[in-house]
Amino acid sequence: MPKPEEIAVLEVNGAKFDDWESVWVQERWADSSTVFRFTAAERDPIFSMSGIFPMIQKLQFKPGDQCTVTLAGQLAVTGYVETRQVAYDAQQHGVMLIGKSFTAWPARSSVDTKTGNFDKKNIQQVAQEVLQGYNVGLKVIGQLDLTPFAKLQNEKGELIWDFLERIARPRGVVLGSDSHGNFLLIGEHAGGIKAQLVEGQNIKSCQCIITEEHTYTEMRVDGQAPASDDNSGTAASEMKAVVGGTSPVFCKLITPCEQPVKTQAELQARAANENIWHEGTKIQATIVVQGWLRDGSSLWHAGDDVSVYSPMAMLNNNLTAQNVTFTQDNNGGSLTTLDLVSPNLLRSSLEFNPG
Repeated sequence: MPKPEEIAVLEVNGAKFDDWESVWVQERWADSSTVFRFTAAERDPIFSMSGIFPMIQKLQFKPGDQCTVTLAGQLAVTGYVETRQVAYDAQQHGVMLIGKSFTAWPARSSVDTKTGNFDKKNIQQVAQEVLQGYNVGLKVIGQLDLTPFAKLQNEKGELIWDFLERIARPRGVVLGSDSHGNFLLIGEHAGGIKAQLVEGQNIKSCQCIITEEHTYTEMRVDGQAPASDDNSGTAASEMKAVVGGTSPVFCKLITPCEQPVKTQAELQARAANENIWHEGTKIQATIVVQGWLRDGSSLWHAGDDVSVYSPMAMLNNNLTAQNVTFTQDNNGGSLTTLDLVSPNLLRSSLEFNPG
């Protein structure tokens, strides 16, 4: 009899199935959707002789079916089955079901508004407008930079996710999604440690990369403002903003601003955000823990802040989960894989190095 904390249930149109050969569910905080993949197989020769596979007959789920995924008795995903794959021979019959949370479909749709013009609107207003008509929500986490865009249009045929991510970057906003049909606009927010991960105690395995590959000594953003009586000539067309980085070897990055800016302060904020996106890539740790529950009662979630102590990986830091992957199979049992990054990369104000 399986333990309740190790049961994964896929429910489609009121039909529930929990007899899986493998389970894979990945919650991605800074991506367009949560993704799941389930496999089931039958290998009983008696069924093969009769041509009947009772378990597989129960798995008549098809692409487009609305579904929910429950892990350890807790709702993990609401979405749709996207792909069904079947393989069989004389001895066995297998099915793989792949699906995504609700946000995947609007994310891959093209922006389609009456004018395609978003002048003088802030990022939250723009997101609300382009997502109108889709059966999804929009959640704000933390404090957003709501500076309006002086001039902003979408490209013809540009996908909603690509467009919103393009305008989120200069405002220091992380565009993301949750497992329950909400797009996320993630601004700077207060962090809080949800768990401690300690080498030799609850860390099953760890892979850690510490790199300066994407850091610079100096980051400059070049932009321009619409000409006016008070601001014209090179003062408007050749604006520059510079911030310092931490690269141990001198190197410089120059980035053109994606949209026209209105003030020097707006351009300086764009440069500061560029610094965050690069400095935040210094540490990437992938840590595997046993089970799906972080404290014996709650599922792990993307966005969780954790404290990591691992002398072998040179880690004594606070990190944030960018992705959380739940897996289960006959070899490894029930595991959770945490893809951890610097908190500021996901806009958490939690101190990276607690000292």
